[in-house]
Amino acid sequence: MALPSSGQLGINRIRIELGASATNQSLRAFSSTVGFSSPDKITDFYGYTAPEAYVGSTFQSGTKFICTQARNTTFYHDGTGTFPVVSDTIYTDFAKTTNAGSGYSRVNVGYILTNSSGVVTNTFICI
Repeated sequence: MALPSSGQLGINRIRIELGASATNQSLRAFSSTVGFSSPDKITDFYGYTAPEAYVGSTFQSGTKFICTQARNTTFYHDGTGTFPVVSDTIYTDFAKTTNAGSGYSRVNVGYILTNSSGVVTNTFICI
């Protein structure tokens, strides 16, 4: 859910959007997390939407045993759903600055294939 693009915006609302703990209320930490540079301003967060996160398996070059791979790595994507779909880009960091690269990765009840730019080119269901 995106932060409002105008009106009142407080540090707690930013914290909730970023999924940070209630004890972490630092504007500098929030700005750094999403890749904003100093000086820090709450207004930088107008309209900001945190990237979707999911837990998947590490990327591998082939599909052998992909449906039994442990999902133990957090990835982020630029799509709007809970899990990535074709044309979404997969990232290894919250700020979405480093794409995950190419390969197959277990996701939910299936797996995805990404190209060298981290863009999902196909999705599959594990049966």
